[in-house]
Amino acid sequence: MRIGELAHATGTTTRALRYYEEHGLLRPERSANGYRSYGPDAVRVVENIRLLLASGLTTDDLLLIEDCLRDELAGTHRCAEPAAKTALLEQRLTVVQGRIDELARVRAELLDRLTELGARPGNGCRQEAHPLAAAAVPSR
Repeated sequence: MRIGELAHATGTTTRALRYYEEHGLLRPERSANGYRSYGPDAVRVVENIRLLLASGLTTDDLLLIEDCLRDELAGTHRCAEPAAKTALLEQRLTVVQGRIDELARVRAELLDRLTELGARPGNGCRQEAHPLAAAAVPSR
């Protein structure tokens, strides 16, 4: 399969595929004329790369677990030598939780400012709680 076909099959761009190749995550074969040729497992690899990048991992992280990129990651997947991979995922989970905590703090501050604005006499704002104040903040 050629690069355009892989891009179409995975819903990504040829530029993204070249980026993955530059970072060692995708290894196409080259034909005599220099065109990239991708094997049948390339679709799964690209889908896994996109899933893991969207999950907060970096391309450097993915290089550490690249043997898992060719496998089905959903369901009952088990990587070989899971200790290093587990440590990496736990580290990334900590980073993601930190981002969530920071966003929750910013959200609370914004809601406090909205409440303060609504409580000032003569500012034209009703003194009701903002609708977002009632939304639940996700917990760990």
